[in-house]
Amino acid sequence: MAIVILFLLLSSELFSLSYYSYDFRDVNATFNFNLALDAKSDKLPFNIFDQEWKSIPDHKKNNNAFGQVYSDIYVDYEGLKLGVYGEKLAKININDGFIELMYQAQKDFARLLADKDIYKKLEEKPIEGKGNSYEAYGLFVQKVFNFHPHHYLSAKLKLSYAKELEYIQVDGYTSSDKFTGKLDYIYSSKNLISKGENNSDTPSGIGYGVDIEYIYNNDKLYLYLGAFNLASYIYWDNVTLMHYDFDSEVIYKGDDGYNHYRPFGRGEYKYNISFKQKLPSYYRVSLNYELFDNFAIGNNLKVYQNLYAYEPYINVKIYTGRYKLGYEIQSRTVLFGAYFKNIHLEISNKFGPSNTILNARCRISF
Repeated sequence: MAIVILFLLLSSELFSLSYYSYDFRDVNATFNFNLALDAKSDKLPFNIFDQEWKSIPDHKKNNNAFGQVYSDIYVDYEGLKLGVYGEKLAKININDGFIELMYQAQKDFARLLADKDIYKKLEEKPIEGKGNSYEAYGLFVQKVFNFHPHHYLSAKLKLSYAKELEYIQVDGYTSSDKFTGKLDYIYSSKNLISKGENNSDTPSGIGYGVDIEYIYNNDKLYLYLGAFNLASYIYWDNVTLMHYDFDSEVIYKGDDGYNHYRPFGRGEYKYNISFKQKLPSYYRVSLNYELFDNFAIGNNLKVYQNLYAYEPYINVKIYTGRYKLGYEIQSRTVLFGAYFKNIHLEISNKFGPSNTILNARCRISF
């Protein structure tokens, strides 16, 4: 993904204010705009299911991915923020058994339904896959409490209208003589598994979310802690459930004493159902220490349940701005940042062919 760097458009008269990551205090700023892209995968590329699998993809025993696009616009008046926001978020976990199943089925659900002997091609192991994603827009109110000269606390309440839902859970087990499994897939629009359209009425979702953030800051030390989507839900109406059970023992003896045949995969659809979606929680930690007036070191930590990322960095003041050079250890990715009075920019650059990380942030305030 190409990201245009706007450094050359910045006025030389701008000067650096707060360059700390995730700082919510917005000192001397009334209007604020934020845009952030944050996508991480601990092994598999984001477009893995769009690629041709000539061999089984390189993967871990458990594979995790998190992706988020977030933007908001708000006004800040004496520590109270009122604004609007938009967000797309997805959290995915798939184990090696799921990867091997998809490889043998050639990523084709219709092919899987017709292959009752697929267990003969698979190793004996559990099969697990989970995906939770949504797209939402809404309003938020955020209050900043400065309860001590060095301590700040933020509480944000988000009220949302949601338009897209994808929630899937796959559980199964394969042995030397049998395959059993279960699939539950809840969606609001197009079925990405069977490629069919939604036959429910117009789906809709309303919900709420809670974010809690904390900052400690003195002349030298800056500490930030953030927890997002705490006790957060979206309540859906008129969505569709696709449910399938799999059992490779297709011949069984009935009560009449005769053998009977049943399909390998037996499924049903339920339309216009209600669904309570628990939103994925995630966490951020940032630590910054000023060694000198113009030079600081720090570390950012992001935790997305089973997925995490460390980013040690240095931060240097040059003329009227500050510039960050960081390195994300897990993905071996270099991150750059530039911070001026009214605009902050951060981007990442992956040196290599893998696309397991995407990171970009832009913040404008005045």
